[in-house]
Amino acid sequence: MQTVHPSIMLGSYIWDEERLPRDEFDIRTKFITDAIEENGWAGLIVFGDAREHGALAFFTSFIPRMRWAIGLFAANGDQRVLASMSSRDIPAMRTMTMIDNVKSGWEWKWFDEWVGLLGGSGTVGIIGMDQITPLLLEQVQNSFAGKFRLADAGAVLTRARDRQRPREVAVIREAAEIANAAKSAFEDAWNGGADIEHAALAGERMARQMAAHDIRTLVSRDNGRTLQPYRARFDDRPDHLVGYIAVKYLGYWADSFVQIGAPASLSAASAAALQSLLEGIGEGKDFATLAAEARGKLSAFQPHTALQGDFGGRIGLSVRESEGIRSNAKGGPNTGTVYSLRAGVLDPQAGGSIASAMIATKRGGGIDVLVSCGLD
Repeated sequence: MQTVHPSIMLGSYIWDEERLPRDEFDIRTKFITDAIEENGWAGLIVFGDAREHGALAFFTSFIPRMRWAIGLFAANGDQRVLASMSSRDIPAMRTMTMIDNVKSGWEWKWFDEWVGLLGGSGTVGIIGMDQITPLLLEQVQNSFAGKFRLADAGAVLTRARDRQRPREVAVIREAAEIANAAKSAFEDAWNGGADIEHAALAGERMARQMAAHDIRTLVSRDNGRTLQPYRARFDDRPDHLVGYIAVKYLGYWADSFVQIGAPASLSAASAAALQSLLEGIGEGKDFATLAAEARGKLSAFQPHTALQGDFGGRIGLSVRESEGIRSNAKGGPNTGTVYSLRAGVLDPQAGGSIASAMIATKRGGGIDVLVSCGLD
């Protein structure tokens, strides 16, 4: 789901060494050091910003609270993080990563110092090439002074995140508990007579009380036909509730739709499609088959436009970590991995209905449902 992210991240962002110890990151960064050696690169850059930082958090545990940050990995083993914050903020920023060398990105001399470690010339891989801002990219190129060229290293991230690791799944399960409580608070406020935005704020408040670092919500003011971000309009109470809430905890996302009172024909169709997805994943069917079978359950209605033609995907350090479940998707679900599934229908007169579930696939087969909406 496309939502609006906050200008400044709130919450306590620290590296939790008990849940994600240093050896976890040693395993992850080995994908980078191996790629540097295999490709003969002089180093590798990992970019992230306040909007999207899944790759940066995966390799460094660092999450930018404002603007951007980059992880820098040199062929000689030097590792550092450059954060777009003043030097005054650096002591606090050092608590967010297992990398000891954290510097201010406002003092570009630290990047130039890193370039000096790379040798005379060569190639530097970059993860996040499609996200890096033009101004920052220009600064990087100026420091390289034509001696180094950038190579897209997105394949390194794809290989490293092919499947989720057990420690990741454990944290996502904790995030799902927060999402479930926030969803319940959202629903309870609505059932108590709150308007749509006060209900969403009740969900956000619950998530904050449970130490969520980021919460993103959408609400429908037109009975589920469309979903919109917060607008501080406290006078809308449509006939039935349709909303969405996503929470982030220790860098990992969990999400759920919220729905009460949708027309029976619509909610039955979305529930049937979601049930088809759950059963199909439990049986190990590939993504294309899952999408085709779920779409068949929706054939009497128009698919919901807010879902952009797919039925969900893997969730973790990003709300969407992988290709969506759609008719042209390749591959299928991995074991020991968490997915966010959703199915929705739209009727121009009656409105819309969306059912959703976060599930974890079991290594021995089958699934655990972590959060669900619209299955009852």
